[in-house]
Amino acid sequence: MLFPLGPFRLAAMLRRPLILMLGLYQGGNRYEVYVENLGELPMQRGNRDAAIAEMVQHYAERLEHYCRIRPYNWFNFYDVWK
Repeated sequence: MLFPLGPFRLAAMLRRPLILMLGLYQGGNRYEVYVENLGELPMQRGNRDAAIAEMVQHYAERLEHYCRIRPYNWFNFYDVWK
């Protein structure tokens, strides 16, 4: 998995939901803002790693969705997209 897991682990430890928020540039001074509740992660250690892997996959799928809506809105300095 190439996404950082720290934010997902922190959300699980603090028992807080994961929220996806992004703005897609529409041109000029216009942005379309999206906010999605991705859900909560379980605190139990037994299945937490599997739940985090599942949530990272869900997060990646939602990013893919928005990348397909506005494919030229994205630039990433990190070597995530190979």
